[in-house]
Amino acid sequence: MRKINEFFNGLFKAIGVIGSVITTVWAIFPQLACHREMCNWSVFFVCLFLVLFYASYTIFPKKKIVIKLSERVTATVFSGDIFESEGILVIPVNDYFDIEVDDKIVSSETLHGKFVCKYFAGNGLNLREQINKGLSGYKFESKPERETGNKKCYPLGTVCEVKKDNLTFYLVAFTRSNSDNRAEIKNSEYQKVLCDLFYFVEKNSQGKKISIPLIGAGHSGVNLSKQKLLEFLLFSIALKDNLTLINGVNIVLHESNIGDIDLSSIEVLFRSLRR
Repeated sequence: MRKINEFFNGLFKAIGVIGSVITTVWAIFPQLACHREMCNWSVFFVCLFLVLFYASYTIFPKKKIVIKLSERVTATVFSGDIFESEGILVIPVNDYFDIEVDDKIVSSETLHGKFVCKYFAGNGLNLREQINKGLSGYKFESKPERETGNKKCYPLGTVCEVKKDNLTFYLVAFTRSNSDNRAEIKNSEYQKVLCDLFYFVEKNSQGKKISIPLIGAGHSGVNLSKQKLLEFLLFSIALKDNLTLINGVNIVLHESNIGDIDLSSIEVLFRSLRR
């Protein structure tokens, strides 16, 4: 039903625009009006094609949009692989910054697990050294009773920089691991994590392009639709005072999420806010 409504909305919009254009042209060039009988059918078929083309185009979902969030930040939202994206890659991890991908502590199906396996398989010692160094100035809570994994628990929103060859990653503590090693986060905590993340980005990225997945779209426990998650993420970037990313920010959507997100409405929303 929504697609039908969008089609007819696009149809009527196109008819109105084309009708206005033809009326304006004939008003400016009245000599063309004298020959309307000869070109009526030609004009009719051209207009019909344009109207149907535009109406059909509006019902197909967009796969990429570019939004100017502020004078200093432009966001590109598209479907793709975060690991093939440009710039600094943001990877959500648990509050222990665990590196054991055993489908108990860290699942191999999460971005956390895929990151460890893709870049540090067989070299966990180097990853642990970088994480420990990056977190050396942060407060933590010691958990000696934890049977496996890291024993230090960090506040949600803590960010650690890790490098691999010429790649840079920002690991952000996004979820809390409960006693069963299941990921948890409350909606109220989600906002804080994003604020802390972009504070770190502002201080450390030096304007480099940032690529971020749709944080919270997995099994984190955030009780928001994919559409709302994207809107919230974009608003968090737009409202961050003095955030400057001269090369922009990529929001990379997993292909499994693109069907749940209407990029056209996102584009309309943020363009209207910029007026």
